[in-house]
This record gives sequence, C-alpha cells and structure tokens, in this order.
Amino acid sequence: MNYDLSAPARRDIKGLTAAIESAEDAASLQARLSVPRYGVFDLAGRARRSPIIGGLLLAGTALDQNGKPTKPLQVLETIPELDPVDPDAGAVAAQLSELSHGDLVTVRFSDGAYGDFGVTGIAVWSVPGTTFLVGGWLIGSAGAPAPRVTELVRLAPVGDHPWPVPAQITVVGEDIGID
Repeated sequence: MNYDLSAPARRDIKGLTAAIESAEDAASLQARLSVPRYGVFDLAGRARRSPIIGGLLLAGTALDQNGKPTKPLQVLETIPELDPVDPDAGAVAAQLSELSHGDLVTVRFSDGAYGDFGVTGIAVWSVPGTTFLVGGWLIGSAGAPAPRVTELVRLAPVGDHPWPVPAQITVVGEDIGID
C-alpha cells in the first residue's frame, strides 16, 4: 500500500488562509506539513481555536500565525471524523519491533489535551533514547511503544515508497538549539 505525501509545487497561500478562516472549532481536518527534520507528513484530527495564541491548532501544532498559514503548512482540508481505534499495545509493540528508519507509517495517538489524531509520514530514528518519531510525535523508545500511541501501521518499508527520507537524528542539540 502506498500513500500520497506529495506537497504542492507551490503553496496556495490565499486558499490556505481561507481554509483557516473558515475552519470551525472542533472541525475534523487534515493538514499536510513539511519540515526538514521530519519530511512531509499528514496530521489528521479535530482542530481547536486557541484563545491563547489566537490561532488554529491541530494536535498542538499551530497552523497559522495571526491568520496567516505557518510555513510548514502545505495543504489543509476538511475530512470525515476519524474512526475510533481500539488500542492494542501488543500489536503496536510488534509493529514497532519491525520498524526501520525511513518506513512509511501511519500512527494513531490519543492525548488528553489534543484528543485522538493520526500522523502519516516517514518514521525517523533518533540516537538519543533510541526512539522513532513521525512528524515530531514519539512512536516508541528503546523498543517500547509511547504511551499515547494507540495504533501503528507500517504502510511501506523504506525503499518501497517514493518519498524522501529525512536524516536520522544523531544529536539532541540540533533539535533544541544547543551545540
């Protein structure tokens, strides 16, 4: 199974701005984001309008600043509500044990603050903590699934999908700004 992670050749800023403005609180949305650390990934779930930052959030990720799309945001669309997932820690652990850096995955999370949401993208391996992440969200560490993960599906192993694979994370300082 392959999943389309194509980013548009050119961002439609006016279209993204209109989508952000028209999105209702608790709407089911899917956002395609592109960041160098994690590549292109889709984030799907219920969006929230934050009274604190004054913008639209999806799984804690800001989609706009002052009504303008954030730079990582490539596509924003309304989707049907995500189907519920029955968590199966054993199935997640089995999938995690077979995971490799660069695999195309879809991961479902359940978080008290952000609700249930999904991330589809490239699994990125990190030396610190021997962890796997997708779109910045922790899949598992030292072979154990992250507590918020409710489902992990490997859509395609590295080499069997056409999407660019981000570099492994080898230094913590790269992510938090210390050398």
